Amino acid sequence: MDTIQILLNLGYIFMLAAFTIRDILWLRFMLISAQLSLFSYGTVTGNMAVAFWNMLFLLINTYQAIRLIRERRPIDLPEELLELYDKLFATMRRREFLYLWNMGVIRTAKDVLLVKKGIKQKKLLLILSGTVSVKDSDREIARLTDGSFVAEMSFLTGEAATADVYAEGAVRYIAWEQTKLRSLDQLNPDLLIKIQNILGKDLTQKLKEGSGVPNMELSI
Repeated sequence: MDTIQILLNLGYIFMLAAFTIRDILWLRFMLISAQLSLFSYGTVTGNMAVAFWNMLFLLINTYQAIRLIRERRPIDLPEELLELYDKLFATMRRREFLYLWNMGVIRTAKDVLLVKKGIKQKKLLLILSGTVSVKDSDREIARLTDGSFVAEMSFLTGEAATADVYAEGAVRYIAWEQTKLRSLDQLNPDLLIKIQNILGKDLTQKLKEGSGVPNMELSI
């Protein structure tokens, strides 16, 4: 088999391999290899149409591969976020976590009602410091501290809160607009799935910790 035939067959082999790969970065690498081979084939045979189009595809896939490599490159988190990331968000890539973090707004509250029973919540909260009391008909059913989500059930189901949540003393938290988080369904569905899994894990942990409390409800 001469060089021309080798280049042509290599191009098709790499292209075939690309169809079997699920990871988008490796798929780009296979396409780059295929288009490089087909570009070389077009150049050697004088077929400028084949050479031109494969060079164009080669440039596009090379750009996309570089972008993916940069996105996947590990980044350093600020010290104040590292512990929170390790505790709650380790299933995300650090870049995804920073993207989510920057979608929120950090706020403080003191001795106020954060969530009212019977009201559909517009925000998802994560307590950064301080303590909140979860009450139903003035009966305390739970106390939440650092690293606990508030209104996660409302976010997951779209239903109204079934308990009141009070800030006891000074509380610092980050708040995300639920509509912005839901928009990730179109913008970044993989990230939204990771968020939902994290919230589901948080709810499960709360139910385990409150298994000894009669009629405990944490659907806030």
